[in-house]
Parts: sequence; C-alpha cells; structure tokens
Amino acid sequence: MPTIYNTPTKLFIDYDASSVGEIIASYGYKRVLFVYGKSSIKKIGLYDEVVKSLRENKIEFVEASGVEANPKLSLVEKFLEIDFDYEMILAVGGGSVIDTAKSLSVAKAMNVRPWDISSGKVKPTSSLPIGVILTISAAGSEMSNSCVISNEELHKKVGFNSEIIRPKFAIMNPKYTYSVSPYQTACGIVDIMMHTLERYINDTEGMLADNLCLGLLKSVYEAGSICYKEPNNYEARKTLMLSSSLSHNGLTAIGRPNYFRCHKFEHVLSGLWDNISHGAGLAVCFPAYAKWIYKNPLVIDKFVNLAYVVFNVNKTDDKYADAYQGILKMEEFFKSINMPTRLTEFGISKDQIEMLANELTNNKNSFVPDIIPITYKEALEIWELMF
Repeated sequence: MPTIYNTPTKLFIDYDASSVGEIIASYGYKRVLFVYGKSSIKKIGLYDEVVKSLRENKIEFVEASGVEANPKLSLVEKFLEIDFDYEMILAVGGGSVIDTAKSLSVAKAMNVRPWDISSGKVKPTSSLPIGVILTISAAGSEMSNSCVISNEELHKKVGFNSEIIRPKFAIMNPKYTYSVSPYQTACGIVDIMMHTLERYINDTEGMLADNLCLGLLKSVYEAGSICYKEPNNYEARKTLMLSSSLSHNGLTAIGRPNYFRCHKFEHVLSGLWDNISHGAGLAVCFPAYAKWIYKNPLVIDKFVNLAYVVFNVNKTDDKYADAYQGILKMEEFFKSINMPTRLTEFGISKDQIEMLANELTNNKNSFVPDIIPITYKEALEIWELMF
C-alpha cells in the first residue's frame, strides 16, 4: 500500500535538561511557553535545570503548569488565555503534558477552539513548534502525530492525528524516569506494548513490520520486568524510553494500515471514569479483545508468534491452544506488575455493559473499524469478556 513514513523529531538521547536552552536557541526561538504538570519535576530537580538553561541562553519564558493524567480540555482553554507572545512550546513531562502542548499549539496558531480540532470539526492546518523533555515512558507522544484530550463536560476522550503536531525535538534521559511510581511505570509498560500490539494484530502481511513489533514487545516485556523491581536501572529504563517513542512513531506499522480498536474501548472507560489510568484500562481491554479475535484465520498466526517469541510459550501441535496460552501469559505479566485485568477491579458492574457498548458505537449509529467491524453486537461480546 502507498506509505509515507515521517519521523521529523530529533532525539537527544542521554542528554541532560541543561542542554535545552542551547537546543531551543539553535532553532532561533527566543520566547517559550514552559508547560508541565505539578510538583514532580521540582522534586527531582528537573525544573531548576530547565529554568537555569533557559535563562543562560536568554530564552524568555512563561510557565503553564497543572497538567493532570487524562489531559483536560479546560486546562488547554485556560492556557490559551495566557498573555505572552511565545514562539514555541516546551513540554516537560509525559504524554498528558505533551498532548496538552499539542492541542494548545494548534488552537493558538489557528485561533480556534481546541475541541473543534479534537472533535474533527476543524482540520488542523498550522501549529506552533513543540520541544519535549520526557519524564515517563508510556504514551510515545514525544514522536507521534497523535493528540488525545478529555472533555470533562461531555465525559468524552477523543484523539486526532496530524503530521504538523510531531515535536521538533525530545530530550531523552532515563534518569528523569527513576522517580516514576511503580504503578505509573506499569501503566507505561502496558501503553507501550499496546501501541505495538494494536499495529501488530492486523489482516495485512508485513514481515519487516511484524518482526519489528515482536522484537520491540520482547524488549519491553524484559525491560519492564526489570524496571518494576529496579526503578534506577539505567539500561532497562532507557529501553522503555526508546521503545515508547518507536512504538508510536509509525515504524511498527510501516507499509500497512493499523487498527486502534482497543484504544477506542479504553477511551470510553477513562472518558467516563477519570480515575482510570490509560495504561490500566488497556490492560483490561486488550486481553479480552485478544480472546475474542485470536481464532480468526487472518490473525491466528500472529497470536501464535506472539506467544512463542514474546511470552516464551512452549510449542505444541495445537496452535490455537498455544495462542491462547500466550494471551494468558500476557495477563499473568500484567498481574505481576499490579495491573488490573478485569472491569470489576474498577468497580464497574455487568449491568453497565449496554451503556458501554452504546458509548462506543454512538448509540448503535457507528462501528469501530477492525478485521471484523465492531458494531454494537460485537462490542457487547468484547465488553462481556472484560469481566
């Protein structure tokens, strides 16, 4: 199929944040909006590093802080009101901070409402440049063309894709992820794996893409197990950090389409319940989806290879049993890093299944594209498997 592979983001691997001012100045920018979360970057000394570097390189800046998990539309709108003529946005944090910066960059450049972009009402045509200092390995937003924002009033979490929102650069130093909690580390591990699995499980052959996916998944499986027990393991953290970027920059889908069906299921969950972390929601959604689809002749061999290569399942004469064992091994891994694998762990009951299916399919008026289009009927079956 015709393909454009575009990865314009320059990675500064193993660089310190003390380099950020010089990097920004090299692009010719002099006024920056500095976007971050709450107190975590101050606790690890990263905030002071950034401020010192910006000042030493005579970069004017204004701070915009308070970004939370499942980034909020209301905060993007608040940041739009900041009275400062900035030329670029510096996002210091993880996916939520970067996605907030992306939404803001388009809304500011085009002078439009950010939800009009997210909802598809307005097509993104221009944006301000974005730079990143990454502090959590998870979303891959530091190299991706995607942006996901939550609308609190509508209880909807929606993403949009555009090549113009890929960041210009990202500073990638594993030491900035040492302080990430075990829970958020685990959420990140799942998110990285899901960005790869969503592309790997498809009905299109692709030897290179499949092998890239399997190698990346195996690396995350191994490094994730280490990081969860040894948070200051530099090489394991580095593997997760680079895998985060490579899982979501288009590489693992090169030359073929991809389906992000489980992300759509999860966006329903964290859109309705803001306390559900994205990675935790995906840990519930994907194994259930896998149990629903794995016997399909178009994907069974992919699940078999996943079981053998990534989860070290012993080969038998029954490939369907082997594939299923791989799915169970995945669930075991998620449990070992204290991730949920059932909707009941979020306090969601079976009597809410129809509501969830309606939310996913816009009250039966739409479907989720996949190998088998997921209509209301299929959605009910998959939600049921999450229990």
